[in-house]
Amino acid sequence: MKFVAVVLGLGMLLPVVAQTVQTKSADEPAWMKDMAKRHEALIARNGPGTDAALRDQLLKMKQEDQAAPERGIAKVSAEDKAKYEASANLHETDTKLTAELKEIIAKNGWPTIALVGYDASNAAMLVLTHTRDLAWQLAMLPQLEALADAGKIDGSALTTVIDKELVAEGQLQRYGSQFKVLPDGEIAMFGVEDPAGLDARRARVFLPPMAWYTQQLEQMYHVKASKQVVMATPPGPAK
Repeated sequence: MKFVAVVLGLGMLLPVVAQTVQTKSADEPAWMKDMAKRHEALIARNGPGTDAALRDQLLKMKQEDQAAPERGIAKVSAEDKAKYEASANLHETDTKLTAELKEIIAKNGWPTIALVGYDASNAAMLVLTHTRDLAWQLAMLPQLEALADAGKIDGSALTTVIDKELVAEGQLQRYGSQFKVLPDGEIAMFGVEDPAGLDARRARVFLPPMAWYTQQLEQMYHVKASKQVVMATPPGPAK
């Protein structure tokens, strides 16, 4: 069985965190307060964006990406999996949006928060995450990691791309975003590098502790998370 990435996308995760922070609950965890504070500082430091037309274009692209009916499947039966993989609509959507994003980058560089605002910058990352052009996706990683380190884009939006690439290469993932559906229907996390430092590594890029994240996966996708850790399979020799 191929791995299935069960991921709380940034667009889903941050609203959950933000709503919890806004409640001002007395038992609100310290990590949540710290994440909200740093997230607000990132947005304030970069501003709302200077290119309104490009911002609107990227937000429209995000809507088109999310409108694909197959998007967001977390647990897939054999029948649904065949439909998912054969879907011309999803393939066409991803191909179209990839071409559109490449054109944007050629003219403007990568859409940073300072250029298009926070939401639109993450919309660009969403398109990159779903692209079928994996060679291009891989080639973009060094530039995007540098932008994240410089505080010009949201690092959490990049973590899924990094983890997917590492798992596809049969390596340990870095941020714990990738899970596999087991034969019994449970989900198991692919192995991560430096497991003891996982939560600290996640916190640096605006991701919640792994225990909280896994609990949200269980609730949102109605699956049980196994304590088992599975290893990614290295790709076979090129034919």
